[in-house]
Amino acid sequence: MCENSHTSELDWDDLKAFLAVARMGRLTVAARRLGLDHSTLSRRIAALEASLRVPLFERSPAGYKITEAGQRLAAEVQQMESAVVRIQTDVAAEVNSLAGPIRLTMPEGFSSNFFVRRLDVLLREHPDIRIELIADPSIVSLTKREADIAIMMERPTLGPLVSRKLCDYEYGLYCSRNYLQSHEEIGSVADIDRHFVIGYIPDLLPTPAHDYLRDYLPNRDADLQVSNILTQVDATCHDVGVALLPCFIAAHHPELVRLLVEEVRFSRSYWIVTHENPRYRLRTAKVKEFIVRQAEAYRGRFRPSEWAKRS
Repeated sequence: MCENSHTSELDWDDLKAFLAVARMGRLTVAARRLGLDHSTLSRRIAALEASLRVPLFERSPAGYKITEAGQRLAAEVQQMESAVVRIQTDVAAEVNSLAGPIRLTMPEGFSSNFFVRRLDVLLREHPDIRIELIADPSIVSLTKREADIAIMMERPTLGPLVSRKLCDYEYGLYCSRNYLQSHEEIGSVADIDRHFVIGYIPDLLPTPAHDYLRDYLPNRDADLQVSNILTQVDATCHDVGVALLPCFIAAHHPELVRLLVEEVRFSRSYWIVTHENPRYRLRTAKVKEFIVRQAEAYRGRFRPSEWAKRS
């Protein structure tokens, strides 16, 4: 516009105000269109002219007549306005589109024994969604929107997040059929102490609430300490020892036997969490809705003892 222009000082609101006056030709009409009083609009035009150091309008009782410099600026600002509208349209289309990626993070036990076993249903319902699955919630930040949906084993208390309990899930004491046949009978909680116990590494618990072995064996640690639940399940299936396992995971392994059903029974919870301002609003809502619906339909496996009582 001018050799002495200071474009770094330009304000987008001032440019929009200028464009409205250029289009309407009258300050009062433009002010009404923008929802401003005419004195505020007049100050914005004056500020823009001062910033550019060039007159943009010739004022007269008949209205505002745009100058040659103003015409050049109007052409530029209209291109900027079109770009902004295009960006807003494209972003809105992406946010509200079902087609495209969505990233989920969840514990591997939930992922492999629940979610992926129902993934075909989700993809039939929404074939244009592309799933990105991270089976370890600890490596991404939902607060930073590095994932769109998280399944967590404890409810987050910080950050711009929306959470709700997805389900409670039951634990029981398990061993393999082979182990049961070749080792001393387990007839009470006290008997567990005489067996080889599989459990978590104490300083690598998923959450403090997963220190549940202490409730049954307060004076000893597990004999085999493993950082993840799936390896604990695998070790139990291969006759290594006894373990406290989620019932919905153990149910997929017919070689496992549940012991002391009444004496050893407790629950933990899964939480479904999203950012309060999701990247892909429609996609996130649909996948979240699907997971909630499937968890409700599966509640008998998550809480088998409670389901048995209802039956």
